Amino acid sequence: MKMVLPFGLSSDGQHNPNNESLNGGSSHPATKPPIARPSFYMRAHTNVSAGIPIIPSPYIDFIVVNGDDRYMIRCERKAVLENSVELAKLIHAGPNSGRKGDNHFQVSNVDKHDFELIIRFLETKFVKYRDHLHILKILELADRFNCPDLIIHCTRELDLQLTSATVVDVFRCLWFYQAVQVSNQYQLGAVITTQESASKKNKRKAQVIATTNSNFNLNSTNVPAPNPNPFTAEDYGVALLNNALQLIDMHAELVLAKEELTELRFEELEMIAKREALQLSSERTLFNCLADWSTAECRRKNLEANTENRRKVLGPLCYMPRYALMSAHEFRTACDRVELLNPTEIPLVTDMIEGKKSKNLTLEQSELLEKFRTPRPEFAKMPIHLSDRSNPKNYPKKMRTAEKNAANNDEAGCLENFGWNCLAVFACIFD
Repeated sequence: MKMVLPFGLSSDGQHNPNNESLNGGSSHPATKPPIARPSFYMRAHTNVSAGIPIIPSPYIDFIVVNGDDRYMIRCERKAVLENSVELAKLIHAGPNSGRKGDNHFQVSNVDKHDFELIIRFLETKFVKYRDHLHILKILELADRFNCPDLIIHCTRELDLQLTSATVVDVFRCLWFYQAVQVSNQYQLGAVITTQESASKKNKRKAQVIATTNSNFNLNSTNVPAPNPNPFTAEDYGVALLNNALQLIDMHAELVLAKEELTELRFEELEMIAKREALQLSSERTLFNCLADWSTAECRRKNLEANTENRRKVLGPLCYMPRYALMSAHEFRTACDRVELLNPTEIPLVTDMIEGKKSKNLTLEQSELLEKFRTPRPEFAKMPIHLSDRSNPKNYPKKMRTAEKNAANNDEAGCLENFGWNCLAVFACIFD
């Protein structure tokens, strides 16, 4: 069997660029000294029988398999090895055939056209997409094959395309990819009920405290703190999730009225409903969003959409609207639609709206009523600068100033608390 030598090699394995041979294939060392082997020969595979290095091909072929469909994509080996962790592992593991000289590697369960877009991005750093949904698909594949540069590229493009029309799709997709910690199973039951039997008083008090803490601890569904200067792919993902929620805050009146919010899972709705800086002209918008979602959730769970079941599926979210910020007419109209608060709680909120003082309130009830009348911030927080859309210069100066002032106040508060803690320590020492 005739052995085919790599291009530029003579029969003794030495480099011969002119492919010249004399006397039956032996080279002339006297007239042409041998040229030293390049360093990459040392890293190449070697044909043991002939001592000839086998240089890996600069190209590889991915065979995309979907059922009976086979689709081959040829690409640069170096670009793939340097830019995709998972595909590099696949290549280093060796070809599917088990033959060293084979450059075919099989990939399954992936759209062949989207996979080819990823491969071309690894070579050219450019990707062509149709719309934000297509970018989300590419982002999913980039995450699957661990392509950091492509993840960052998709993140920037999604941030650029964030609008009230696209933000829910982006939010739902990112929710699954980011390190979002969901609160424990919520506890149900009325929070500010005053008429309870003496035998259940202690048990009920513990439940009230636990429920109140769950309801109004904004960190019960934690959004990872975004890095203001994102560097890694993970940083960019967290920053985009932050920007999606920030846009929901800014356009809460429009986003919360969307019918697609009724399709959210409880944890997704909870993350939005608990946002402190929702820019609402009326708390009725949030109330109506929760009321619509409760009806849809009862239908999904095959429950009768009565008041009790709607309160049950919402759990602590029943207490998210700032009821005391409504007018008396708005509150009555909301309660006529669905009583998210129970019949004992409604008079307490009504008295607060009308300026009447309720008597015999527990500490937890007072804190809850205080939450109902706490105004929301005048402006949403600023987004992280990921694209031209989120450039700080595109936002009103008052909004930028408000965030800067809030940051200064937080810093001053931390220093003040630190000072009081120091005084307390010294007092204990010298006591």
